[in-house]
Amino acid sequence: QHHEEIRVLARARAARSVRSQRRADLPLTAGEQLDVIDTHGTAHGTQGHAVICRNAQGRYGYVLVEHLNFR
Repeated sequence: QHHEEIRVLARARAARSVRSQRRADLPLTAGEQLDVIDTHGTAHGTQGHAVICRNAQGRYGYVLVEHLNFR
């Protein structure tokens, strides 16, 4: 759960479609627009850096940075 006021830090697009491996992960569809809302550290149990994103349906979850395009 995210209890603080939500601020969008960046916008990104999903570089590829990715199924979630864990319950905390956000499944991605290639090309979808995402709001990056938290960049603190690394998600538990993942390799590499993960950020918390929100999709257009309002769902939240961890996404690995390598699955995102920031331009």
